Amino acid sequence: MRFIGPHVSIKDNIALSAERAHELGATGFAIFTKNQRIWSAPALKESDAEAFRENLEKYGFSPSSVLPHAGYLINPATPDPVLREKSLNLFIDEARRTASLGLNVINIHPGAYKEGEASDGMKRSAGMIDEVLREVDGIKIAIENTAGAGTILGSTFEELDKILSYTIQKDRVGFTLDTAHLFGAGYNVKEHAGKILDDFVSRFGGEKLLGMHLNDSKVPLSSHKDRHESIGLGLIGKEAFLTIVRHRATENIPLILETPDETRWKEEIRLLSEF
Repeated sequence: MRFIGPHVSIKDNIALSAERAHELGATGFAIFTKNQRIWSAPALKESDAEAFRENLEKYGFSPSSVLPHAGYLINPATPDPVLREKSLNLFIDEARRTASLGLNVINIHPGAYKEGEASDGMKRSAGMIDEVLREVDGIKIAIENTAGAGTILGSTFEELDKILSYTIQKDRVGFTLDTAHLFGAGYNVKEHAGKILDDFVSRFGGEKLLGMHLNDSKVPLSSHKDRHESIGLGLIGKEAFLTIVRHRATENIPLILETPDETRWKEEIRLLSEF
């Protein structure tokens, strides 16, 4: 089974997200557990969490088909103690929301180290991940690869491996691979999608791939920029996604569209499902 769908809105009520995904023909989807651009939000009501869980079942989604994304303000690698505390508190809150929704994975960017050595930033990122896991039972954390601009961590398998090596609870840590980020970081997804996934499995094991973001790219290979495009309209091209959705590593994990044109989502889901 391939769990294919977009990152849907939680506007008005988080419970509506499953219905929105269902209406698009999705078999999986992604959400934010709260507004992704603010530091705090009212607590998630148990009635809303219960309605979300009921709608998952109603519309045929399993918890493993949904990939929540942590908010953009969180920087696990920051050297700033004030920002670190705010990031940790927000990350814990969003992980608790994830657990209360009956979901088992939350996706996080590894962060930017801003100053000093990259290895120090990796240790800080790993340390925050472990703190969240100590506070919240029943979830895993998926570290998302990046395009590697500036001091942002996680653009190579080597960096992802190092972050993992610094964590304590390794069995509860895995990865989300974003195709546009891979391409921006220098992984030629257009020509070698299958080999890239083979290399990932060889290095980490297939169980460490907890999800993927399937995005074409507006910017060239090795640009170190993150500009998503609709499937087949960018510089990666349609054929690479055919290879990805047929690869053994993408079975039973969320394959999430973060493509920019919502009017194309239904067609993209149909296309990827047919692949």
